[in-house]
Amino acid sequence: MRRLVRLAPLALLVAVLLSSCVSPAWNDHDYELKAGATAESAASSLQIVRSAVQHEDRLTRPYLKVVLTEAAEALGSVNAQFGGVQPPSDAADQVRDQVTGMTEEAESQVQDLLIEVRRDRVKDPAKAVRELGRLADKLGAFAEDHR
Repeated sequence: MRRLVRLAPLALLVAVLLSSCVSPAWNDHDYELKAGATAESAASSLQIVRSAVQHEDRLTRPYLKVVLTEAAEALGSVNAQFGGVQPPSDAADQVRDQVTGMTEEAESQVQDLLIEVRRDRVKDPAKAVRELGRLADKLGAFAEDHR
């Protein structure tokens, strides 16, 4: 039993190191599929945020904070996971720039909204809903094009 207790920190370290490994994309098509899945996941997170902001007058502030916090964390995770995928070619670099530009913008928008909610409420919900919808649609179109 003591041996297991001593090995637990080592097992945890190995798990952390393995989870931070770079994922390969075998070819441009595989890379585009990963980029499309990334865009789809980000668009989904934005749609949830969009709905919450659209109906923010019906939600408690603590609940809205939770929704925005979880969405910001999900978008950060999406960015980190896709950032770990190595582009196999120069053409894939362009795909990478496109998708990371949009997902980073999505993460930034959600974090900005979270700051607004923590301070008081969303300053201009109608504008936020429009911007979130625009970016979610853009991500959705990218996902469709890269399936």
